[in-house]
Amino acid sequence: MNLATPLFDSSLPAIRTSIAGISNAKYAQFTDGSREIYKQVLRIFERHKLEYFLFAGAIVGYVRNGRMPPWNDDLDVIIFEDQIKLFETVVLPLLRDCGYVCWPVAAPYTGGGYHILALQQDTNSRRASIELADGIPVVVPWAQVDVFYTSVDEAGFIRNLSNWGMYHTKQIPETWVRPGTFVHLDSFRARVFSNYEDDIWHEYGNVASNIVVHSHDKVALKLMGSDWEQFEFDYDALLSTTVTNLPPSLSRARLAEFAADAGRQFEAPADANFDAIAKQVCEGRPGRVTLSGADQSFWVLDLKRLFPGVKLEVRVATEKEAKRAIHLRRFIDSVQFADPAIRKVYEDFLLASDGPPSSRRSCST
Repeated sequence: MNLATPLFDSSLPAIRTSIAGISNAKYAQFTDGSREIYKQVLRIFERHKLEYFLFAGAIVGYVRNGRMPPWNDDLDVIIFEDQIKLFETVVLPLLRDCGYVCWPVAAPYTGGGYHILALQQDTNSRRASIELADGIPVVVPWAQVDVFYTSVDEAGFIRNLSNWGMYHTKQIPETWVRPGTFVHLDSFRARVFSNYEDDIWHEYGNVASNIVVHSHDKVALKLMGSDWEQFEFDYDALLSTTVTNLPPSLSRARLAEFAADAGRQFEAPADANFDAIAKQVCEGRPGRVTLSGADQSFWVLDLKRLFPGVKLEVRVATEKEAKRAIHLRRFIDSVQFADPAIRKVYEDFLLASDGPPSSRRSCST
């Protein structure tokens, strides 16, 4: 039996998208959209010289095989007490100005740190979905960075200020953390513990033979005493034989024949799903596509992946849509606004995110 089979629902279509991951996966996913957000947040940390240390699930993956686990649905960082003022007076306000949702850790861990979130379709539910194709809803994972406030006790061990997090109970010496070192993980650079391997083995045990897939207290798979290399082989083999990177209406042959015509334009109906949009683009060969639906901007990563030569314009009508457009701006060529007030909101987010550059991606009203 393939060890990875329990992670997927074989009765559902298996379609991979850059923004939502694999459509029939049973676990919370690390996606290209998440990666984009994590790079932006860590860049803000480093721009303001915040001394942070990435740890936990992302580093489990780095120690095990140099990659982010596919089910790692957040980043965890610690900052020491001497960094809290900088974080709360400079970095946190800037993150909010850049469109990130930030709130302090709730009871019973009050005072222990902050959550930083983006790409939330619904701020009250992680299960809100968008339609990939007719009858195929998918969930866009929240991109989340958790900041743990950390002190050093009299014995030299690191503790969370409100007893939050597994590391709080694991007797991790400060000397394993500072001064830290940098690693490259899934296309972004991050500061990690100086002795990150010692920490991972101490906190999580033998990660080469213990495979635990979980997020937010939900366990999707637990294989203790299993060989990671065999599991990884099974996982990759299952994906290669069951998962497609194309929506249902496209084929590789049709996509290979696609050639954009710069003189043609296409505006997607506001209720069109990703599959319908991709089909129309492939058939109509437009050089410019306007996405008018409230949640259609989620698909810009995938439209750029399938049709890299097509210019993408998104229509923004609310502050939530403005935040999403800012966070996915690397994949958007222009933004259109019906309301000057929302345009101002977007431009304020853009100024905070990028500063006053000499050129901007175009905006129109």
